[in-house]
Amino acid sequence: MARTVSFHTLNDPIVALYVRVSTGYQVDKDSLPHQKKELMAYCKHILHIPENRIEIFEDAGKSAKNTKRPAYERMMQKVRSGEISHVLVYKIDRVSRNLVDFSLMYDDFKSNRVTFISLNEQFDTSSAIGEAILKIILVFAELERKMTSERVTDIMLGRAKDGLWNGANVPFGYQWDSVIEFPVVDEKEGPIVKMMYDMYERIKSSTKIRDYLNHNDIPTKRGGEWTSKTVADIIRNPIYKGTYRYNYRESARGRIKPQDEWIVLDDVFTPIVTKEQWEYCNKTMDSNAIARNNMGSQSKKKYDHVFGGLLHCGVCGSNMICDKDRARSNGFAPSIYRCGNRWRKNTCRPKSISDVTLGPFVFNYIKNVIQATKQTAAIQNIETLESILLAGAEFNNVIGIDRAGLTATFEALKNSVSTATYKPIPLDTSAPVISKEDILTAELDKNNKALERLRKLYLFDENAMSEKEYLETKQSLEVRNAQINNELAELRQDEADPGTAIGFINSASSFLVAHKLNQAEHIKYSEFAPLVDDAVLKDFVASVIDHIIILDGMVDTIVFKNGLTHKFIRKEK
Repeated sequence: MARTVSFHTLNDPIVALYVRVSTGYQVDKDSLPHQKKELMAYCKHILHIPENRIEIFEDAGKSAKNTKRPAYERMMQKVRSGEISHVLVYKIDRVSRNLVDFSLMYDDFKSNRVTFISLNEQFDTSSAIGEAILKIILVFAELERKMTSERVTDIMLGRAKDGLWNGANVPFGYQWDSVIEFPVVDEKEGPIVKMMYDMYERIKSSTKIRDYLNHNDIPTKRGGEWTSKTVADIIRNPIYKGTYRYNYRESARGRIKPQDEWIVLDDVFTPIVTKEQWEYCNKTMDSNAIARNNMGSQSKKKYDHVFGGLLHCGVCGSNMICDKDRARSNGFAPSIYRCGNRWRKNTCRPKSISDVTLGPFVFNYIKNVIQATKQTAAIQNIETLESILLAGAEFNNVIGIDRAGLTATFEALKNSVSTATYKPIPLDTSAPVISKEDILTAELDKNNKALERLRKLYLFDENAMSEKEYLETKQSLEVRNAQINNELAELRQDEADPGTAIGFINSASSFLVAHKLNQAEHIKYSEFAPLVDDAVLKDFVASVIDHIIILDGMVDTIVFKNGLTHKFIRKEK
């Protein structure tokens, strides 16, 4: 156990005395007291270190064959945190009998400016001769590392050439047989691998095989979901035709080595597929890869999907994913949105929706909301408001709006003109409105990211800062975050006031969008959308709407940024 002789501070680094014995006999024969006595005397008479700067780290009955010793590990933690200036041992073998471990330990000492002293060998790295002796030791440590690595590599290569397994993870389709110490075909997974090859022969698509496996709840070796890459890795692995391929990559996922360095032995494993089927599937995969590369010789265009990130599946709640459909003759290229769970695992099978129907519905509905704000004085009841909001061919199969959301909107409109005639604020025709809430939210997000980076820096870069610096910086950011949250709470309380509940109308991001939505006429989205950049439309929709729920291929609910929720009641089919 570690024993502190006296207290010390971070500004007054300590001298660590490390003592160790490996047997109870040594403990009984006062080996530890003797080490402590000699080290304390050296500190007092040679280094002139006061006792309040000395801390003893004691491992009784611990071997030096490795560094898994409690007191040693605590000492090294303090070395890395900059709390120690010297480490003293009675003999070098007290701290390590392994040159490689000693080399690694001294790397920590050197990077943290710690002087290492061994009394028995008269070894002191603060002197030139001590540093020179250490460098000689490190040369031999490096030699030992390389020789050990070469020996291990030679042994592993030799085992591979003899067809012996070298301890890697057993691939899907096989299991480890502890009796023969070799992989054998797994009764459950083997047939699945054969099915995958059979399917690939027919459909020539790893993506479709992935979807089939996930849809049928067939797990991977580790119980996860399949990806197209894990499927392709199985098709590419020669183990399934019985071939042992070793020394293929630099590491598990590293660079492929030159082919003349591979070790390839046929008929080592029990095959799951024939050599002919394996070759056919791999040639097919090669051809598909060449075709994809030719098609993708130019960078694939990155699209902005107008409603991307806003749509949720009304069946399972999953976010909906986007893809672009073909462009029409007028340049209108609608996006198609599908349930993310259907794409990933085929567990949800709702209808998809595209901008062809989504765009006209949402933009005409926003236009109707704007028209309602202009007619506030004339709207005397909820029914009138509902008729204005549902004006247009897009809403023919909608028989009404959920009462709660409609009532909240009606009250917001009426209260906004309770003391004066309502005058719509002109839409910004030059740039998006940046509110104080936006600024505070951005600062809060920035601070949270800074806190995460700070935590990682402190935990994983031991030279980056002291514990004191970390805690001071962390506290400062957390105090500021508390202030921001208080300000945001006050702002949102004000925004909840009915008089400002329709404020989202005034945040358009383009003159054209603002102009079109302010007009009373119907918006033909397929003609209007090509005139405006998708990114502008996307920014506008995102500034107005929090999210949209899609059910049965139609808009079920629109939730606006200010919290108003409009759920549409549709006619039965």
